[in-house]
Amino acid sequence: MRLPRAVAVVVLTAAVSLPLTGTASAVDLDCADFPNQAAAQVVLDADAADPNGLDSNSNGVACEAYGYTAVATTAGQVAVRPTGGVAAGDGSSAGRVSSTSGSPLPYVVGGLAFTAAGGAALAARRASRA
Repeated sequence: MRLPRAVAVVVLTAAVSLPLTGTASAVDLDCADFPNQAAAQVVLDADAADPNGLDSNSNGVACEAYGYTAVATTAGQVAVRPTGGVAAGDGSSAGRVSSTSGSPLPYVVGGLAFTAAGGAALAARRASRA
């Protein structure tokens, strides 16, 4: 009879923590996050509300004053070396989260495991008292 109550506590805790995973994976994009103006324009066109603030003067053109470096090509080769490239990093998770790694799945699985462990500990404690 006590096990269904523990299961209910685990499910309720997981249901309450699930909506909070969106804030953990939210990413604010700036003009510096895009390789060129066209890529920023695609993001602006996808959401006209402009939650990232890519269109500072509200004229429908994203990052027009940012000053991207023009890259000229000659027969498939880059003639001008681009500046402001992405740092490769050391493999640690420090720093900004990229827009491609915004999955909340690790947070959900970790929360469920933590909640299940707490529920199991509570159930074991109550079973030892009986």
